[in-house]
Amino acid sequence: MVLTEIKKGKKAIIIDMSTVNPSIQRRLLDFGIDEGTKICLKQLLPFQGPCMIEACGQCISLRRNEANCIVVEEV
Repeated sequence: MVLTEIKKGKKAIIIDMSTVNPSIQRRLLDFGIDEGTKICLKQLLPFQGPCMIEACGQCISLRRNEANCIVVEEV
């Protein structure tokens, strides 16, 4: 399942980020987010708006189309 398919407040582990744009992968890696990282979906805004995740003790906002490329597994 992709990141935007989990419910608000649920935790997940990132399984695959190979389809994410390389510049976005690098940005996420700068924040310490890579495959195997535990994340929590904090907010998913309506009308194809961004989503906010919490990982490594920090909140990060991602565009919806970027979040749709991140494959996760619910914990």
